[in-house]
Amino acid sequence: MQSIHSKYLPATNNRCSRIKATCERGSITVSFPHLSGDENHREAVRRLVWRFLEEDKTQNATPPASNPWGREFVSGSLPDGSMAHIFI
Repeated sequence: MQSIHSKYLPATNNRCSRIKATCERGSITVSFPHLSGDENHREAVRRLVWRFLEEDKTQNATPPASNPWGREFVSGSLPDGSMAHIFI
């Protein structure tokens, strides 16, 4: 199982604020959802995990009930302001 790292990407002249969630399997960048506090990072992780679950479902890689991406996760802040998300 992999941990997921997420970080805030500030607005630029061409793009609004976003959150990027990354792990070894892939990454996703989502528009800043404007939820409360760290929930913005957790929402980006949920979207990345949803994508992995959908990929696995179409490829019949892992039965849905035993797919490790379907587990709950905990989140914690890192010194640089980004977050780490670990599956339990």
